[in-house]
Amino acid sequence: MRASEIGRFMAQLNPDRPLGMDEDFRWGDPEIEVTGVMVAFFPTVEVIEHCAAEGMNLLIVHELLQMPYPWRGEGNLEQHLTWRVNFNRISRLARNGITLFRAHGTLDKFCIHDRFAELLGLGDPVVAEGFVTIYEVEPLPMGALVEDVKRRTGMPAVRVVGELDREVGRIGLPWGGTGLSVNAGFLNSVIEHDPDVLIAGESDEYAMRMVRDCNVALIETGHAVSEEPGLEWFATYLAESFPGLRVLFHRCESAWTVV
Repeated sequence: MRASEIGRFMAQLNPDRPLGMDEDFRWGDPEIEVTGVMVAFFPTVEVIEHCAAEGMNLLIVHELLQMPYPWRGEGNLEQHLTWRVNFNRISRLARNGITLFRAHGTLDKFCIHDRFAELLGLGDPVVAEGFVTIYEVEPLPMGALVEDVKRRTGMPAVRVVGELDREVGRIGLPWGGTGLSVNAGFLNSVIEHDPDVLIAGESDEYAMRMVRDCNVALIETGHAVSEEPGLEWFATYLAESFPGLRVLFHRCESAWTVV
């Protein structure tokens, strides 16, 4: 099986939505004979080395390979190839003959958003307008919801905006990076549906001050924490779709520790 066959499979996951401009093969030869597939959140050095150690030559990732992000108008890979982060990642891909495919919005729509809601036990949304979703649960103190989120995600600590004794029951879900200030338009679209609290993936101080001024509480889990359940589910789905193909999911360790 060639990697291009899996690329076509990825392109057909959402028949009504083609691959985005930030998706598709991003490094290596799409016509390689696939020895195995690794699915991961981010193409870190650790992930690439694990892929090579497992004898796999196709890496499907959700996030971008290089820094800085091209959509910020800061140049392209050729201009920044000597940045240490880019050299360290790309040299390992090249050395080990690994082809890299990025599936971003495609997997967000296909499985990632829904698996995060499923992990949190939120049930069916009462509002579903594209990626803007609102869920309703039996009202409970914010502190109790925080503890439930920590238990379900396995996180020892989370960042919180809002008072812990506040009662909440209407929940918005800005998963992944949609809770960041760079996605303030999306955040505003969620807030317009009057949630009590947002359970976010990754957020930042600008966004936290935004929701605070809207009298909305927020629980930040993490970018990877909110998206890896969907990626792990997808790795199983891919293996079932291609019987005999070896597929592994690599969970990225946290980029920080809490002290």
